[in-house]
Amino acid sequence: MNARCLRHLLALILGLLFVVTVFPTFAADKPAAKMPTAGTISDRWVVWPKADHAREFEAAIKEYVAWMKKAGDAFDWAAYQPIVGTDLTYYVFRSDGHQWKDFDAEEVWRTKANDNAQFGKLVGPHVAKVEHFFVEFDADHSHTVGNPRDYKYYQGVTYRVKPGAGADAMAAIDKIHKALQSQKWAYPYRLEWQTGGRDGLRIVNQFKSYADMADPTPTVREVLTKALGAEDAAATLKQFGSSLERVDDTIGVSRPDLSTQK
Repeated sequence: MNARCLRHLLALILGLLFVVTVFPTFAADKPAAKMPTAGTISDRWVVWPKADHAREFEAAIKEYVAWMKKAGDAFDWAAYQPIVGTDLTYYVFRSDGHQWKDFDAEEVWRTKANDNAQFGKLVGPHVAKVEHFFVEFDADHSHTVGNPRDYKYYQGVTYRVKPGAGADAMAAIDKIHKALQSQKWAYPYRLEWQTGGRDGLRIVNQFKSYADMADPTPTVREVLTKALGAEDAAATLKQFGSSLERVDDTIGVSRPDLSTQK
């Protein structure tokens, strides 16, 4: 797992920073979000099937997905399943690229189509727990390579912003991103801010295969040193490590058979 964590952007920096142990965060210390622009909001649902119901749950989801397509749901849903991490028992369903107003229209559709009842009828008997989040894509600090749908595996590394450290976190993220861009970093990464539960930053790395998870050459540290100089690069990595706390690291696989995406 350490080698995979060293693959992309800030996830690679995990191996370069000391580990800290206290990670409570408060809303006042979260970096101020920009007003959402078109297509930056995602709807994210995390669903745990009942014990020993995975097969029945997947069959029910496929039936529910077919119903949603027929009923005219305007949201395009992608499904993912964790394959590396401390909890491999849940599924993630998310729809990306929305404006906030889209959720009003989706709510109208759900009411007219009686979506809640349909989900309860088909999938509900196999569900143990559900969590719901909104996610805002940070386009100013992300790097897209190719079509996102061409990737099969996704590494999500979740951080908490330490109390009072929002400005330092954003300064370090901004500096690292600009340095990587200046050196034409070849690998994709996506930054997003989650709302719900304990708000936090997620860095998503994308892979087409397991072979893609091999360490890059040059490494992130080497690229930052070339762009910033050794002293400034070290100071920037220290600023990142002292303002953000890594709390989770999971690799998931895309499940197009459980998705509405075409």
